[in-house]
Amino acid sequence: MRVLGIVVWALALGAVPSLAGEAKPPATSKEAQASPIEARTVRFQDESFHVVTVDLKRASVRLIRQDEQGHALETFEALEKWLSKQGESLLAATNAGIFEPGLVPTGVFVQDGRELAPINPKTGQGNFFWKPNGVFLLGSEGARIVDASQYRGDSKPRQATQSGPLLLLAGQMHPGFKDSKGTATRSGVGVENPQRIHIVLSAAPVRLETFAELFRTQLGCSDALYLDGNISRLYPPALQGGRADTAGSFSGFLVVTPLRK
Repeated sequence: MRVLGIVVWALALGAVPSLAGEAKPPATSKEAQASPIEARTVRFQDESFHVVTVDLKRASVRLIRQDEQGHALETFEALEKWLSKQGESLLAATNAGIFEPGLVPTGVFVQDGRELAPINPKTGQGNFFWKPNGVFLLGSEGARIVDASQYRGDSKPRQATQSGPLLLLAGQMHPGFKDSKGTATRSGVGVENPQRIHIVLSAAPVRLETFAELFRTQLGCSDALYLDGNISRLYPPALQGGRADTAGSFSGFLVVTPLRK
C-alpha cells in the first residue's frame, strides 16, 4: 500500500501556468482580489507551510478519478486535458486519497455523486488505518470532515475521499499525536467553515502535532484531515522555473475549478 495525498500549490488566478506552457505574468492586485483561491506561505512554530485557501462560494471543489467513459485519468496532464475538453480551467489540484496497487482507492471515493470505491472500516498498518481516520466530503451544505466510522453512504455526498488519521475533529487534536515524534512532509485539508477550506503542504518535514496545531491555531479550522505528502505532487506549484512538477500516476484528485454555473 502507498500512502498518498498532497496538496495543491495555487497561485493567484492570473498566474496559473498550463502544464504544457510557460508561466503567465504575476497577477495584478486587482486580479488577485478577483480570484476564488488564495495562496501564501506562512510561518508557524518556526516552520514554513504552503497554504491554499478556497472560497466555495466562488469556486468548484471536486473529487475526480475518471472521465465520463469511466477511464481513470491518473496524471495531472490527463486531468487538465480532460477538464479543458469540458470547457473548464484548472485552478488547483492535488492527488487526493490513499490508494492500493493498481491505483485503486483504499477508502471511499465519490465523484459527482457516484461512489467509485466504498468506505473502508478495516484496521491495518499505516496512516490510513490510524484511527480515528476520516472522510472529507462536499454536499449541498458545503464542505465537512467526519469520522469514517460515522460516515453513511446514504447521506449521498456529491464528493468524498477517505484518508487518515484525522488531525482535528470538533476542535480536538488526535490523541496519539503527543507521543508521535517522527517528522515527514505533511499535507492535509482543513474546514474553517462549510464554504471555506484550506489545503496545506509543509515546506519541510514536521511533526503531526505541529501540523494539526497549524490548522487549529493559524487557520481557524475545527476539522482537518491528513492526506500525506511524502511523494507530493501539486498544481500549480510554487514557481520553479515557471513549470509544474506533476510527475507520477495517482488514483484520484482534489480539484479546484471556476464556479460552475
